[in-house]
Amino acid sequence: MIFLLDTDILIVAMRGLKSAKTTERKRAEGIVDRCQQELAKGNRVAISAVTVSELEYGACRSGQYPTEIVAVHKILSPFDVLAYDAIDCPAHYGRIRHDLEIRGVAIGGMDLMIAAHGVALGATVVTNNVSHFSRVVGLQVVNWLAAR
Repeated sequence: MIFLLDTDILIVAMRGLKSAKTTERKRAEGIVDRCQQELAKGNRVAISAVTVSELEYGACRSGQYPTEIVAVHKILSPFDVLAYDAIDCPAHYGRIRHDLEIRGVAIGGMDLMIAAHGVALGATVVTNNVSHFSRVVGLQVVNWLAAR
């Protein structure tokens, strides 16, 4: 099984691991623990190149790029970063976007790309934004924060 971590889950982990607040730190540690559990079971825990792009943008936008990009690289280091391939992903993207728009439940462009990548891989997207990703027909979605 492949778990594809969405950007929001990684941001919760990054911020929480740096936080002095116990609740935020525990949430982050819970994400790290769950990743380790899944890897120990033989599952793959990975990140889409689309998510890496979003994290890069966030680091640039922060006004503290050198500090933020170090945190980004640290959080990414244990994971495989999977390329958004030019063959399967665009076809899924087109189908998903069309379906969501005709149903009147569109989601953001980057979420669409992550969803398409997840469907192409047959992966389960791990997100705290279940309300958006669960609209995508054929995409498996889980929220590791809610499961705690």
